[in-house]
Amino acid sequence: MRILAIETATRAASVAVTFDGKILAESVRESPQSFSETLMPQVEEVIKVSGAFENLDAVAVSIGPGSFTGLRIGLATAKALAYAWGIKIIGVPTLLAMSYNFPNAKVVPLIDAQKNRAYYQLFEDSLSLTDLEIKPIDEIVNSVGHVAGEFFLCGDVLHKIKIPLPPNVRLAPPHLRMPRASAVAWCAEELGRVDNVMNLEPLYIRRSEAEELWEKRHGSLSEQ
Repeated sequence: MRILAIETATRAASVAVTFDGKILAESVRESPQSFSETLMPQVEEVIKVSGAFENLDAVAVSIGPGSFTGLRIGLATAKALAYAWGIKIIGVPTLLAMSYNFPNAKVVPLIDAQKNRAYYQLFEDSLSLTDLEIKPIDEIVNSVGHVAGEFFLCGDVLHKIKIPLPPNVRLAPPHLRMPRASAVAWCAEELGRVDNVMNLEPLYIRRSEAEELWEKRHGSLSEQ
């Protein structure tokens, strides 16, 4: 199956085309410009390099958790392409996709949840060992130190770890630390399901900072 995969959960946008588990083309770009300006040029680039436009079977998209704005842009783009081309769309949980870079290993993907917290989940060979949660970053690292086995940490908050790593915890190699579109495609292929292009939504877990601020202000006004 030829898959166009889109990953926009963090500050680096990644787009890939894969065919039966092989990467035909992949682009990773961190830009000061908005994803709304850079994402479609990336899509056009990988499709051109892969030569797969007329043979695409599905669009796979990372649905979070992660950056609220990034996820909205990535999902909107994926939906528009899947609808326009009449192909399948497959939503992939971001942390699960990240675990696909670590076959036969235990890994803890971490995605920034702001205020020195992270979304995290424990995986072994891409099978979840825990539910997805949000906790302070150092608390997560300390708790993993009490779990049996050696774990890799990956994600976009590793630079925010302030405590020494437990003996059974290591940082992932730099090239495997961030989410990758190719891993989103591999995960989508193994999930073996198709989503509804009209109903697929991001996996936010928590409300955005803008929503929390609005509620705080709205509540204050209603009390006056």
